[in-house]
Formats: sequence, structure tokens, C-alpha cells
Amino acid sequence: MIALFLRLFFVIPVWLLKLITFRKKILVNGQILDYQTQIFLSLQSFESVDLGSFETAAEVREVIEKSRGGLPINAKPISKVTIKDHAIDGNGFSLDIREYVPDILLHSSPILYFHGGGYVLGSIETHDPWLKFFSSHMQSNIFSLEYRLAPENKFPAAVKDANQALEWIAKKNDISISSISICGDSAGAHLAASLSMYRVMKNLELPHSQCLIYPMTDPSCTSESQQAFQMGYGLTKDAMMWFWDQLLSSKEDLSDPRFNLLRNNDIHPLPKTIIVTAGFDPLCDEGEEYARKLFEAGNDVQQIHYPHLVHGFVNMTSLKSAKNAALDIIKTYRTYF
Repeated sequence: MIALFLRLFFVIPVWLLKLITFRKKILVNGQILDYQTQIFLSLQSFESVDLGSFETAAEVREVIEKSRGGLPINAKPISKVTIKDHAIDGNGFSLDIREYVPDILLHSSPILYFHGGGYVLGSIETHDPWLKFFSSHMQSNIFSLEYRLAPENKFPAAVKDANQALEWIAKKNDISISSISICGDSAGAHLAASLSMYRVMKNLELPHSQCLIYPMTDPSCTSESQQAFQMGYGLTKDAMMWFWDQLLSSKEDLSDPRFNLLRNNDIHPLPKTIIVTAGFDPLCDEGEEYARKLFEAGNDVQQIHYPHLVHGFVNMTSLKSAKNAALDIIKTYRTYF
């Protein structure tokens, strides 16, 4: 029933939606929230879940993924995308990685993708619809990694998984690391940036480029956007603080530039970078601050800002403005290859 209702909602013209709902525009810091997104958020109950009230992270995953599973919130790919599932030997455990192969392949450079979810939630399944859409429009092979989640696996477990996947892709395809791009959203964007930092610190060959979609970068959660958008826009400040706490293995992590990306004051060179931010996102300011730090250190960085959107929009491409923004990111990203 909910799925049917949402299908109808997504096809209603925005002008008609305004006549039906009679909602005032939301204006914050000179930015107007996309109207369709505003109504969509009012229909959701995701943020009513008190993450700290659960005894285990597994319980949180079950409740949230059940509430979101099967909802038609993602646009369809424009062409056929073939899926191939692989398993990587993770030194005593197995890492799943899903490969997306579009019918039309524009270039041979693959992308390694890391899903979001605060390092606690999410999987290759939750991001499968987005990556089919992404792969079909990018016309690129994309590999989506099922990295180990916190709190069962604290920092830097996911970074080690990401590095192993990167090297596996290079070996599997008989290519260099420098011909592989890395990408992720939210926690996945943090993981991509952390992986690049790890390889810089180890003096290892760097990926070709990185696309960081609304990255989490600052465990202090003290920015102005964290305060301005702490509730009411999908992702909450309390949730972000809880996510960071689940990932933290010790206080020493807070001074590690792979964990606290804003401790990166002079790291150069890093891969050429796209950083995407959304105006109504608690993580907006820290994403912008990270872009500034990379630029001041002499790195090639481009920030794309969508002032009318919220955190998580690439997984909401049934919304017209979210789809247009996703296509815009893809258009820019394609120029990097």
C-alpha cells in the first residue's frame, strides 16, 4: 500500500502538489528546500527511530532496512545493467563485492563504490537500485563493496577491506591502481577519502580520482549546519553522533587523519576530487570545509553544491530534483575519465 501511494506521489506535478498540500516554503540560510522533497520528508518516519534505544546494531539494521525495503524511491536505469557477484578472501573471512556491467561501456576504468549508512547501516543491497542507475548513466563498470560494519568491526576495519578490494580489482582486471576511481556516499564517501589517505600515508599508488557524495568528515559534529539541520531533514545530528561513536575504537582515532578527515591539514597529492554537498544536510559545512582544506593543500578539488536538497538524495532519485542532481554529478564525474 505504501509503495503504491509513493508511486502515485512521484508522478504528481509539483504545481499540483502545491495546490493539494498548501505548505509554506522552507527557507534556511537563504536556501529554499525543494518542494517535492519537503512533502516527501513529511511522509517519512525514518528519523523517529531512536538509534540509541536498541540493544544491538543488528536490531537497528533490521528495523530501518525493513521500513525502507522495496519502496520505489529510485529511478530506473536507462539501459540494461548486468550484475556479477564475487567473493574476496579477506584473510579468514569473505568480502562480497558486486560488479555492475552496463550494456554500453564508455571507458575501461572501473569505479569502486562504498555505500553509506554511518558505517553501521547499509549494504550492497540497499544501494543496488542507485548503482544500477549510476552505472547505466556513467557507462562504467562499478564494483560495490560489502565492507565490514561497526560496531562489530571498529575503525580501521573498513579501510582495510576497502584497500583489499581496490587491489583485488586491479589484479582481476590486470590494470594499475591509478586507473581505478573510488566513490561513495556519506559514510562511504568518508571511507573513500580514508582509503586515499591510507595509501598516501603508506606511500602506495593512488586511485585515479575520488567522488565524495555528501561525506561525513568531522566526528565533533559541531558545525553550523549540524545545528541548523539537526532535525527534520532525514539525517539528524543525534544519529551522526551515534554513528561516529559506533565506529570509534579509541580516542586516538580522533587525531588520525584517516578517521577525522579535518585533521588533514597538508596532505598532498591526493587523487583529483569531486565533493558533493547538499544545502539542507547536517554534513554540508564539514564537506565544504574538507574541500577547502584539500584545495589549500594544493590538491585538485571541485565542490558541487545543491542548495535545495537533503542528505541521501542519490538514493531518492524518484524525486525530480534529486534525479536531476544525480545526473549532474554523473555528467561532471564522466569528465574525469
